[in-house]
Amino acid sequence: MKIVRIIIGGVLTLCIGSSCKKQDIMYYTGDDSANFWTRVQNHSFFGANEQEMAQDTVTLNVALVGKFASYDRVVRAEVVEDAADTPIEERKTTASIGQYKILPGVIPANELIGNIKVIVKNTSDLADGDLKIRLKMVESEFFKVGLRENNYMDLKWSRLVLQPVTWGAMRVFFCATYSSQVYRIFMEVTGMKELYYFEGKVSAEEATVMGVKFAKRVRELSEQQGKPLVHDDGPKKGEPIIPVY
Repeated sequence: MKIVRIIIGGVLTLCIGSSCKKQDIMYYTGDDSANFWTRVQNHSFFGANEQEMAQDTVTLNVALVGKFASYDRVVRAEVVEDAADTPIEERKTTASIGQYKILPGVIPANELIGNIKVIVKNTSDLADGDLKIRLKMVESEFFKVGLRENNYMDLKWSRLVLQPVTWGAMRVFFCATYSSQVYRIFMEVTGMKELYYFEGKVSAEEATVMGVKFAKRVRELSEQQGKPLVHDDGPKKGEPIIPVY
């Protein structure tokens, strides 16, 4: 017996033979919420001191869960403070209030993705260490709090070169071993600090093209210095950088 499924005006019509039965389609009816796109983000001043770069702005992507709107909607987040007796090595927030500032975010009209911006200060604490905060989404006039697992984000910043949080994707297309040198060349040839491949923001084809450019640049630098370019730190410090392509 032939079965035809037709969706018209929000109603699913099942036609079996000459008889038809209408069933309502279930649409999203819960509260709108905004959730962090990723759970961890690192930011580096790349050796710049306070005089060279007093502060920087970090953009944290947030995603809409719910219905589109024809107007911009404000998104808000706040820092989660650790309990007073939490050991320093276990703290999720080590920065003081004067070392960062969270700006109100926005999901633009008719868009799925928006952002929240955080101003981070370049203080002397970052010379050989890092600062971090744990953020959580809070209610605004437009959004309720969403799923707990997507409600928190850990942000860390330093003057040191921090390993990107998307290194798991980078090693597939660029180099299997991480080092600061590898990361610098990645940023040079791509103009990016992260590779959101597993999140679907970069395709395999796009990442492959970038990986080929990375390999070409490594070979160019090796030729210029007359010897293989090596890792400057990490587990294979002093050994040649071997690109994937």
